[in-house]
Amino acid sequence: MKKLKLLLFAVSPFIIGYILNYLMIKFNWYGLIISIISIAFCVYWFFVGYKSYDYTKTKKESILLGNSFAILSIIVFMFQTLVMERIGFAPQMFYLPVLRVSSWIQRILLFFISTHSMWITFILSCLLMIIIYCAGYSMKFKKRAGDKTADFI
Repeated sequence: MKKLKLLLFAVSPFIIGYILNYLMIKFNWYGLIISIISIAFCVYWFFVGYKSYDYTKTKKESILLGNSFAILSIIVFMFQTLVMERIGFAPQMFYLPVLRVSSWIQRILLFFISTHSMWITFILSCLLMIIIYCAGYSMKFKKRAGDKTADFI
């Protein structure tokens, strides 16, 4: 049951992305609103990583389960661009909530390069989600390790 909850958390960026896309189109959201939502999503994803400590036995299992749809989305994106030579709607929706923060990082990292590639954006978004998730998991791991040390003393 706990792993099922973690898989539901893992698919949540896809659902949030669809809702965000709808709201962006319906209410003409752009700029600061999208930035705030993107930052809030990063906090949410950190919390998911934090909670995943209770749902799995190892960090590796947690990362693979929690980011399974992110990895699957990258694979679908690569297949669509390499084989079909076009990008479908679904992989874009998965990374939409974190896209603004990813674009800020991309601008910093690729400051001197004038071209923009969706490959880089999606890969950076996937890596960012994994890093944020791992940070949340690690924080809970350190908290639990500290609690066990305090109980021992």
